[in-house]
Amino acid sequence: MWRRLLISSWLGLAAAAPACAQPAAVRSETPIVETVLTNGARRYAVEVQVGATRLMAALDTGSTGLRILPGALKPGDAAASQEAETYGYASGSRYEGVVSDAKLTIAGAEGTAPVHLIATIGCYSYLPHCPASRTTLDKYGIASDGLPGEGFKAILGIDMAPGRVGNPLRFLGARRWIVELPRPGEGEGRLILNPTEAEVAGYAQTPLAAPYAHERGGGLHDAAPGCLSNRAARQSACGLVLMDTGAPGLAVANGRLEGGPWSDGSTATLELFDTTGGIAARIEMGVGDRDLGTRLSYRQERRVSGTVIYAGTAPYFAWSVLYDPRRQTIGLKPRPPASATGAPRAVALDR
Repeated sequence: MWRRLLISSWLGLAAAAPACAQPAAVRSETPIVETVLTNGARRYAVEVQVGATRLMAALDTGSTGLRILPGALKPGDAAASQEAETYGYASGSRYEGVVSDAKLTIAGAEGTAPVHLIATIGCYSYLPHCPASRTTLDKYGIASDGLPGEGFKAILGIDMAPGRVGNPLRFLGARRWIVELPRPGEGEGRLILNPTEAEVAGYAQTPLAAPYAHERGGGLHDAAPGCLSNRAARQSACGLVLMDTGAPGLAVANGRLEGGPWSDGSTATLELFDTTGGIAARIEMGVGDRDLGTRLSYRQERRVSGTVIYAGTAPYFAWSVLYDPRRQTIGLKPRPPASATGAPRAVALDR
């Protein structure tokens, strides 16, 4: 019953995203490529074309908008306007610049969409040593952990939050899309725009729990209701669950869990709920593997109300994930089990 009460209150916050003129919905796809930084962190990117320039952009399901560092584009690729744009991330990094409308090609889809032309980078006062503070702008890369000369010159945020610089996939005619993240040692993943009816069959649906949450610039927009638990430790944390291709690792904020994080190698279970409060999908994973995104931490966050489970990349290794802005839902479908020991894996539900 408590699940249903929570979900009913969360659903009361939901509303359809603003409508915008879109091209025809045509199916297309592009590879998602894994990159490993020199510090061992794994990052994911797709190719985008802005004007006549092709570049790799960090793929981030936890933010919205295409944002591009200075020097990445050629003259004529995008004309800067006088409209200011500032955007920040959970890392504390803040990008300031202007809005531009540019011709884009992503995953074979073409159109015109607003982009953020970054002029300066910095940190929010509450995280003064953020990645943007660790190197100079000319050597800075997005999703680089501040390592000079690493990372990407652009970031492609594809969550479903509204914004002046919104998700460009929607401007290019994407009505829904699927993210299948590459798993360590298993080659490329794929981003599918406008999947067919056959391709979307079999996805369990979970509702967006707080589609207009404004913590960190709307960073919880695509969170869904769920729980992270450890049966052996007899502990669980329930609240908002945010899957995020741009933030590897598990973290529980404001979870009121006793003691330190669960021991490495122990088994954790992540469950997401459907609109009735029932379990929509479940995965199990071994805690503590950095490559598989299961290293666990606890923290307190005063800027966020209630418990938040930052699930990072781990769910994508077990599920193919379908985003549907019209329905304001996220779909989850089991992927074949990964070869790595302790890797996140989908668990069949008792129906």
